[in-house]
Formats: sequence, C-alpha cells, structure tokens
Amino acid sequence: MKNKLVGFSLLAAVAAVPTAHAQGLGERIEIGAFGQFTRLDEKIKMDNVAAVGGMFSASVYKWFGVQGDVQLGPTKATRAPFEDITYRPARILGTFTLPLTSSKKAALVLGAGYVNSIYDGRSTANEFEDGFSALAGLKLCSSGKWGARIDGLMDRNPSPNEQDLSGTSRNLGIRAGVTYALRGGCATVEKFDWALKIDPASATVNRGADRQFALSAADAKGKMIQLRNVKDLACASSDASVATVDNTGKVTAVKYGTATITCTGTQKKLQRTASATVTVPPPAWTLTLTPKSGSTDVSKTLGFTAKAVDADNVDLGAVTWSSANASIASVNNGTVTCNAGGSTTITASKSAYGSSKSETASVECVAPKAVSVALDRALFDFDRATVLKAGNDTLRVVIEAMKRLPSLRISIEGHTDRYGSEAYNSALAKKRAEAVMKQLLRLAGKDAAMLKDRIVWSSFGEQCLVTTAGADESEPPPANRGRIARGDRAAQADNRRVEIWQLLDGKNAPTGCRSADERNGRLGFKDLK
Repeated sequence: MKNKLVGFSLLAAVAAVPTAHAQGLGERIEIGAFGQFTRLDEKIKMDNVAAVGGMFSASVYKWFGVQGDVQLGPTKATRAPFEDITYRPARILGTFTLPLTSSKKAALVLGAGYVNSIYDGRSTANEFEDGFSALAGLKLCSSGKWGARIDGLMDRNPSPNEQDLSGTSRNLGIRAGVTYALRGGCATVEKFDWALKIDPASATVNRGADRQFALSAADAKGKMIQLRNVKDLACASSDASVATVDNTGKVTAVKYGTATITCTGTQKKLQRTASATVTVPPPAWTLTLTPKSGSTDVSKTLGFTAKAVDADNVDLGAVTWSSANASIASVNNGTVTCNAGGSTTITASKSAYGSSKSETASVECVAPKAVSVALDRALFDFDRATVLKAGNDTLRVVIEAMKRLPSLRISIEGHTDRYGSEAYNSALAKKRAEAVMKQLLRLAGKDAAMLKDRIVWSSFGEQCLVTTAGADESEPPPANRGRIARGDRAAQADNRRVEIWQLLDGKNAPTGCRSADERNGRLGFKDLK
C-alpha cells in the first residue's frame, strides 16, 4: 500500500550561498519546515512514506556548510504480520551551495553524508540501518531572511531489511519546504561590523590636570563588546606637547592648545577608530610697563621696559610699541626719543594665548630754553649805536660760553624805541647790531676767526617793543627825537637794546619778533653747560 501524504514541519538549514565576501564558521544559520515523500526500495517490503521533517545547517567556510535533518512518517509492512511501522531517518550532510544568479537569490545545493534509518515497530531484525545519503536541491531566497527549498534525496543502505546482510537497497525521496535565517540573511551573510566610541567627544582640561575618557565598543546591533576582547587597543594624541593619553583613555593636559585624541582597535580583523577633542585653556598672564611716566629734553631719550609673563613666570616674548604722537615722541623697542616739546602717550601691546593686553605710560618732552642777553639802556645812550664800557663785561660772558661750547651759535638782534620815523629807527637798530658784533669780535681777540662763522645778526627797528611806557600812545610820537621829554626817554629805555640769543639746533636768525614765552623762559649765557 502506498501513501501520498505530504506533511510540513520546522526546517533548520544554513546552505552556504557564496556572497561577495567569504563566509566564516556560523555566519549563517537557518531553520525551516518541509514535507517529504519517500519511495522505499521494494526489497524493504514496506509502503512508501509521506512524512514531515526539520533541517538545521550552518556555514563553515565560503560555500561549504553542514546540514542535519530528520523526518517522521508512518508506513506498513507488505508481508506478514503486516505491522504498522514509523519511518524515522536522520541525516548529517556536507553541503555545497552554488549561486545560479548574480543576485544569489537562486542557488543549487549539493550534499552528501551519513544517514541512519530507524524503522520503529518492525518485527524483523535490522531495526536500525546505517547508510549513505546524497542530496540535490534548489534554494530560492527572498530579499530578507525567508526562503524555499526543493530537494531530491537518495539513501543507499548496504544491508536492507528482509534480505541477507550482503544485500543493498536504495530509497528515493523528494521534499519541499521553507527556510528562515536565524543569523545572516537567506541569500547573504549578515556582515559583522562594530564601532569604537570615546566619551565625551570634546572636553576642556586645565593645564596639569587629568581627565579619564570612557572607551566602549559595540557591534552593529548595539550589543556591547568587552574591551578586553578588542585587539591592539591603543590611544594617541595628535600633539603630545598639548595633551598626552594612555591606552585606557586617560588624558593629561600639558600646555595651552588643542589636541585630538584618537583610539584604535581591531575586532574580527576590522579596525575601527574613535576621536575626541581636548582643549587646554590658556593660563593667566600679565603685561607690565615701567616706569609709568617719564620726562626729558627734546632730542634726548628715555628707557621703558615692558614684559609679558604667564602664571608660571614664563616670558611670553617681545611686545609691540607705539606712540600716540610720534612727532612729539617716537618709540622703538622701549626706547623713547623726544622729537619736539609736548606730552604724549606710549603703548606696549602683547597678544598671547588668544587674548591681547596693553599698558600705557605718559611722556613729557621738554623743549630747550634759549639763552639770551639784552644790551639795554645801561649799554647804549639815547639815540646812539656805541656799546658802553659796562656792556663789555656782558659780551665777555658770551665769548667765554662760545669758546667753552664749540657747537654754540648766536644771533645778534638790534632794536629801537618808538620815537622817530620808522626808517630812522630801522637804520639805528642795524647800526647797533653791527656795533655789538664788531665789539664782540674785538674782545675775542685771537679767537675772533673761530667765532665769526657761528654768529648771525639782524635788526627789527621799532617792530619789537617790549614796553609802551612814556608819552600818550594815542598821539603819534614826535618826528624830532630831540624834542622828546626826558621822562619819556627814560620810560622807553628798555626798547633801546641789542639782544644776543642762542640759536637752537637747526634754526637760523629769526624773521620776526621773539614771543613772550621765549622771553619769559630765557636763561643767561653763564648758565650754559
């Protein structure tokens, strides 16, 4: 009697379908269900069997895998005593799975191995039989984990039941079922991947301090990987002068700056890295400028010092100098040169550790005061251009100063009072200036030639009055100087003068009257040094 039942059961199978990368041991594991029809050899004297079964397989290397299956189905003996028998074969096979399409969703499965057939309930000998099994099948896969299998099988048993032990039998079967991938996919192997993580991704660590960064590892599904299982785990700093790190992720801040910490490890021959940024903030620093003020004469210099240091007293290098008014005072590397009279400010600036600071100092440049002497009423008579004897002593002081100071140059400037015509006064002022120059050279004697080139002279007539005392200014002065009252003559005596002035560097004889400031600040030739 032949039964044509078709059953379905769980099928566990991993058929090694080659993928773009080589499969390793256990990279794919599948389970499934199948129904099978088996045509038993007539020598066995049993009905054919419709059964259900299950399969299990796992990848081993590349396209090679192992597969185990078992089935269970009822049959009946075709000879007396016609007992009911349960047919229960179990197989373990080596399989080769060869893709038929580029997408690998269709594959040919070939297998061979051992089969143990059990005829449970049989009354004759040889309830258990060992044999050889061969498989040829077609595997069809979806894009995910589900697939289908159609297999043809042959079992060859060297000692069939109901025959002598030297006989053989051959059972043929066909089965169909579905598969489900527990690991990997039906047509592909789920590629292993993992990630290394460092936490936090960035941190600020003060100079000289430590910070422990947390290292962790996980696979593509988020399953944690013990760090002890990560091979060649090592961490390094992009700039060890800023921050150092050990292989546990412990960071030590060294100096101001930014460094990248990179940790690297290997898992299943896949190397992964993780990075974090460490910022070491700048130390406190100061800029000092000394002195805070200074004063000197024009053409002379002053020294200032500026220094920038950090909290460890490390010199931060040169500073930048500037002057608020270089025409009064210029500065170069802390040396201030006074160029003209007046006050200004110098500034020392420095940029360090990402910030800038500046300090200022005040500078006063004092213009030198001219030296002068006036040969006034005590030295000239009214309406005369002759130097009186009393004036010679004053001229000798000038000569002595010029001999003592070879760079001293003088200007002899003649003046008159307001009486008389302008033309007369201009001529009289000129005569007085010439008279003083001649008298000065005569008194110099043999040194006259040495002094002559350092003397200039000019005259201003009545232009530069120093006093307006005397007659009523609302009335013009009398043209006849002889008719001027004695009292008015005395009141105007300060205007009848010849002035001798020191010529400061770079200056020539004046073209106009001296200012009140010049007159008020003048010194005597005897004070020259």
